Amino acid sequence: MYTETTQTLRLSGSADTKEGAFNKIFSQIKHVVARQTNDLVVRIEPIGLEVISATETVRQERLFGLFFPRKRTRYDITVDMQVRLGVVQVENISFHQQTEQTADAWQLVRQR
Repeated sequence: MYTETTQTLRLSGSADTKEGAFNKIFSQIKHVVARQTNDLVVRIEPIGLEVISATETVRQERLFGLFFPRKRTRYDITVDMQVRLGVVQVENISFHQQTEQTADAWQLVRQR
């Protein structure tokens, strides 16, 4: 019923800071794992990280093309992350079926 598996996920993130790019990567883990498995995920533990590509893009902007030059930096990171998953296999749980009948309006009126 409860099993542990290991998966490798390819994730990417981009932001104005290095920390922001990694935060975007870590915020994607739960959603990617949920899409890839049909079981109930109860634990996600990152165990390894390998950077595939890391790009820093710097561009210069100006107001109206002439005034106030400033540099804008964008960080793009792609990683392969190994995660250990604790999953509950819902298909293996046997449910006992119980049937209930709701009261109709006439029975409710009689009780008062």
